[in-house]
This record gives sequence, C-alpha cells and structure tokens, in this order.
Amino acid sequence: MIPRRMPMNEHPKTIVAFTQLQRSYHNHVLHYMIFFIITGLPLLSTSFSFLASLFAIPYDFLGSAYPVLSASGLTDNERLSAGLQVARVIHRITALLFVVHTIPFVVVQLIHVRSWAIWPEDSWGPAALFRGIKGLWVNYVCFGHVRIGKFNVGQKLFAWTMILAVTAITLSGFALMFRGHFPEGGQEFSRFVHAASFVVIGVFLIVHLYLALLPMNRQSLYAMFRDGGLPVDYVRSHHAIWYENLTGKKGIDPKPAEKAEQSVADGKLTTS
Repeated sequence: MIPRRMPMNEHPKTIVAFTQLQRSYHNHVLHYMIFFIITGLPLLSTSFSFLASLFAIPYDFLGSAYPVLSASGLTDNERLSAGLQVARVIHRITALLFVVHTIPFVVVQLIHVRSWAIWPEDSWGPAALFRGIKGLWVNYVCFGHVRIGKFNVGQKLFAWTMILAVTAITLSGFALMFRGHFPEGGQEFSRFVHAASFVVIGVFLIVHLYLALLPMNRQSLYAMFRDGGLPVDYVRSHHAIWYENLTGKKGIDPKPAEKAEQSVADGKLTTS
C-alpha cells in the first residue's frame, strides 16, 4: 500500500524523497564500491596487475621491522603475488563491513516492501513497459516530462538489476571466501557469477553516475546528498503520479511527447 500522507520535510514546501537511512546507505555504498573496484580488478584480470603491485607497497613499510615481509627484494611475480594477497584481504574486510552495513538497511526496507516506489504503477505487462521506454525517450532525448511516479521505468529496472546483482555477488563472494566447503564445480560457478555480477554492477554504476549528473536530475541529486527533500511544486510537475498518491490532489499533466519534441526543435524547452 502506498502511503497517502505526505512525508513533509522540515521545510513546509518540500516532500521527503529519501530518508536519512537511505541517504546514508547510498553515500557509504560509494565508499565501499571504490574499495571493491580497486581491490577486485587485479583479482579479476591480469590486465590490472599494476594495482596488485601497488598493494605490495605495505610489505616495504613493514620490511624495516620484519625483513621477511619486505617486498624490495622480491621478483616481479613474487611482488604481484604479495600484492594480490593484500588486495584479497582488503577486499574481504570491505565485504564484511558492507554486509554488516547492509543488513539493517535491508531489514528496514523489507518492512515497507509493499510501498516500494520501484513497483509498477499500473501493471507488469509489455504495454506498460513499452510506455515506460517511450517515456525515457521523452525524458532523456526530448528533455520533456511524462506522467511517472517517484521513479521512471529506467530507474526501476536499474534498482531491480542492482538488487539481483548485489545479492548474486554477495552470495558468490561468501562461497569463494569459504571455497573449501564447496566442490570444484561450485567454485567455478561462483567465480563466474562473482565476475559477471561485478561487470554488471560496474556498467550500471557508470550509467547511473552519468544520468544522475544530467540537469534534469539535479533536484534529485541535491536531495540525495543534502536533506532528502524535493520541492512540492517540482514533485507535482515532474512526478505527477507520486504526487497524486501522496496528496490525493491532481498533479500537473506534462507535455505530450509530440509537443516536447517540437519544443526541443524550437529551442524553447527548459529543464527546470
């Protein structure tokens, strides 16, 4: 059930788009991803061996006190092996911290699963999906507005893909961490799932970062990294269905796609 009561922010003319928990988790995920990427790439492919060599530097610092740990006298292969070990340890520690941080977030979100904004507003059918894809064309190509809820169909597909990919990479990661308890076939499958999920997450994050920086998404970007609030007038005009569900009042009908395209051609359409 979608809540009917408008979640007002401290400012009387804003609507809470992202709670403090959601903002905190989202922003800390950025930190985790940095560590996952720089430690995961050398473990994924030899093309990133230079990163592993950088991770061998701590051995040099420790070498003054513990000569056996010094990497200065190692061959390139030995240095690479030492760096991979350091990367693997950092990767696993980051994974454990990520899971500890994720569990309470997931529990809170599951409590409100019926009111998730990533469910479809009308149906799961092909017609609804096709309308949503047409809406993406209007949004990101024609720079117009269509009737959507809190998120458009692209953002919803992104959310569901990330949920599945993060779940897959987490489960396969733990299987690899405790590989001794799994048969060789299970280990190989876990490696494939882990690597494939890593690639999917990486590609989707790049697209997510690009789209988040577009002018049309600036209000939402500010909301995520500030107080979580969106102006009521902005929600009414850009997220009409969400506004109507929250307030019971009529949202502002956007321009039809044809008018939006014509406005772009005439150079009259704004992204405010």
